[in-house]
Amino acid sequence: MKRLLGAGAAVVALALACKADNITRIRPGTVFVAARDSFFAPDTIRVGVGLPVRWTNQGTVYHTVASDSSLWSSNLLAPTWWFEVRFDSAGTFPYHCSQHAGMTGTVVVTP
Repeated sequence: MKRLLGAGAAVVALALACKADNITRIRPGTVFVAARDSFFAPDTIRVGVGLPVRWTNQGTVYHTVASDSSLWSSNLLAPTWWFEVRFDSAGTFPYHCSQHAGMTGTVVVTP
């Protein structure tokens, strides 16, 4: 029995040591975009390499955030839910909401 308790304590210690960062924490430099009921605001944003963009559904219906070139895609985002992508290379990345035709935006990543 002692041996089993010791193993359990080791697992708990390992789990505590491996605890992931709080994913809701906003990292410095994060750029924010609102998904409203028929548009992204702002629709074009600029961000530096290595920084994240966080889209938050501020509308009343479900939205997605999907790269036009299939680099990323969110699940359906209910109102108040968010989706974040970190951009590790420079370039221009158009995106859209797969639920609403014409709801588009662009991320411009600069070095």
